[in-house]
Amino acid sequence: MNGKERVIAAIERQPVDRIPIYDSFWLDTLGRWQEEGFPPDTNPEEYFDFDIHIMGIDASPRFTPELLEEDGEMITIRDRFGYVVKKERNKSRTMMYLSHPAEDRPQWEAFKSQFSIDPQAPARVGLNPFPFQLDMGVSWQQVQEDYSRLREKGQYILGSAYGPHEAILRLHGFEKTLYSLCDCPDLLREIAETYSDFLIEVIRESIQKDVVFDGVFLMEDLAGTNGMLFSPNQWREVFRPSMEKIGAFLKSQGLHFWMHSCGNAEPVFQDLIECGLQVLNPLEAKSGLDVRQLKETYGQKLTFFGNIDVIKMSGTDAEIEEEIKEKITAAKVGGGYVYHSDHSVPPEVSWTRYQQIMKMVKQYGTY
Repeated sequence: MNGKERVIAAIERQPVDRIPIYDSFWLDTLGRWQEEGFPPDTNPEEYFDFDIHIMGIDASPRFTPELLEEDGEMITIRDRFGYVVKKERNKSRTMMYLSHPAEDRPQWEAFKSQFSIDPQAPARVGLNPFPFQLDMGVSWQQVQEDYSRLREKGQYILGSAYGPHEAILRLHGFEKTLYSLCDCPDLLREIAETYSDFLIEVIRESIQKDVVFDGVFLMEDLAGTNGMLFSPNQWREVFRPSMEKIGAFLKSQGLHFWMHSCGNAEPVFQDLIECGLQVLNPLEAKSGLDVRQLKETYGQKLTFFGNIDVIKMSGTDAEIEEEIKEKITAAKVGGGYVYHSDHSVPPEVSWTRYQQIMKMVKQYGTY
C-alpha cells in the first residue's frame, strides 16, 4: 500500500498492512540529530518514508510579513496574520507575542475586508506551512507542480490551517481572548465566522485549481495540561458554529476532517464528532489522555493520531518499548489509528533512539 491508501484505509476502518506513520519535530531536535549522524539537507519525512505530507493553507488577512529586528539568536517578526512575535531563530520554544492587529473592535473593522482572494496574488496554498515565512508565497503554477510531485510519491496530502480559535489568538491575543469570552463574545463569534468562511473560500479555490487535499488539518488548541482553556459552554457558544460550518463543507467535498489540540479537551470531544471531526491529534499523555481508554469510548467515531509519550522517548529502552507496544497494539485493532508522538519530538530524544522508535512502531504497528 502507498501512504494515501494506508491512511484512508485506517480512517475508514478497512484492511491495512500496517498503521500509517507521521511525526513532528522541534527545530533544535533536527539540529542535534545532524550532529549525531542524521544526513544533512535531509527531510525526516523522506528519510523515514512517512505516509503523510502536510501542505500549508494561508487563510490570513495577508499583512506584509517582515523581519523587524535581529538580536543574536532572537528575531522579531511580523507575520502575515498581523501579529508581532519575538522568538528564537533556530529553536522551537515558547514565543513572546508583542502585539496583535485586532485588539479591539475598531481595529478589527479596519482590516476585516482583507479576508478576500486576489486572483493576481500568490497562491494561498504552499508546499509547507506558512507561519513565520517572510515571503508571500509562490504562484499557482508552482503549487500545482509541487502537488503533482507529492501525488507521484503516493502520500496522503493534508492541508493545514489555523482553526477559528487559533486564528483569533493570532488576531486578538491570548489574554484578550479569555477576557472577551466574557466581555464581548459577539466580537469573537464574528471573527471566528469571518475567518472560517474565508478558510472555506480558500479551500474551494484550491480545489478549483486542481490542488485537492485528501484531508484538512486544523491547528486548534483548546486546552492545557489540566483541562480546557475556557468552559465547554463558552466553546459551544462562540466556536462550535464555525466548526460545524467547516465540517459540513469538508464532508460535502469528500475531505477528511483532522484537528490538532494540545492538552485535554475531552469535554468537547463529542461536540467535535458532531461537527464532523474524524481524526484527532496529538492526545498528550501528560494531560491524562490514553489512546487505550479513548479507543473504548470513541473508537468507532474518531481516528486517533498520536499519544506516544515524548517524555518516555528519552527514558530507558524498556520504557519506550512498553509505551509503543502497549498503546499501538491496542489502538490498531480494527483500524482508526495513525502513529504520531504526543506532541513534537523534543531535542532530548537522540538520533539513535528515534531510529529505534521507528523500528518499534513498524514492528508493533504491522497487522
